[in-house]
Amino acid sequence: MFFTSDLKTYNIDASDGEMGKIKDVYFDDKKWAIRYAVVDTRKWLPGRKVLLSPRSFINLNEANENLEVEFDKETIRNSPSIADEQAVSKEAEKSIIGYYGWSRYWIGNPLWGIEYGSLEEPTEAKIQRDQQMDESQEYDLRSEDETIGFKVHANDGKIGRVADMIYDNESWKIQYVVVRSSKSMVEEEYFVYTPEDIESVDWFGEDIYVKDSLENVNQSTIYKNKADILLER
Repeated sequence: MFFTSDLKTYNIDASDGEMGKIKDVYFDDKKWAIRYAVVDTRKWLPGRKVLLSPRSFINLNEANENLEVEFDKETIRNSPSIADEQAVSKEAEKSIIGYYGWSRYWIGNPLWGIEYGSLEEPTEAKIQRDQQMDESQEYDLRSEDETIGFKVHANDGKIGRVADMIYDNESWKIQYVVVRSSKSMVEEEYFVYTPEDIESVDWFGEDIYVKDSLENVNQSTIYKNKADILLER
C-alpha cells in the first residue's frame, strides 16, 4: 500500500520517454477507487488535461519514483482533448475510454487488477444490459488534491482534517483515509478510516461524516506520524 501524496511526486514514463509528473488522481465517489492519474504535461503538451487509467500502468517503481505506462507519447498526444481548466464530463470520459479501449469501470467489474480486469466476449443480452446501466451512472469523479483538507466529523463533534489517503496498487482502491487530529496544531496525531466507515460526504461543504463518536476516537489507535500507519497495514 502507498500514500496518494507519494504517488503525486512520481514521474510518468511513456514507452518512449518521460511525459511529466502526476499532479492529481481522480477517484469515484462510490467505490473510492482511483480511476485516473492526471498528468502534468505542460512541457510538451500545454493546455491539455491528460488522464491515464490504471489499466494502462505497467510498472510502479517506488525506488525510482516513476510509473511506466504502455502507450507512447504520440498515442497520448492524439487522445481526446480536455481543456486543463475543465471538469471531466461523462461524455469526455466515454470518449477517452473508447479511444484507449479501456473497459467502462462503472459496468460489471468495478475495480482494477488481474482479478478484476478480465473482459469477456459480450452477448447481445449483456450489451443491452450494459447500455441500460451506462445510461444510469450514479457516480462522480472526485479530485484527491481537492479532498485533502476536508473536515472530518464524528456524530458528536469534529475529529480533524483529511491529511492523506492510502491506496492498494493492485486494485487501485483507496483503502484508508488518513485524518490529522485537530486537538493540537503542534503535535501530529493521526487516525485512519476506511471508506466503509464514512456515513456521508458533503462535497461542496468539504465535510466528511464518519460512523463514530468522539469517545471511540479517543480510545482508537493514534499514530504519531504517517509512516507508522503503513507499517501496520
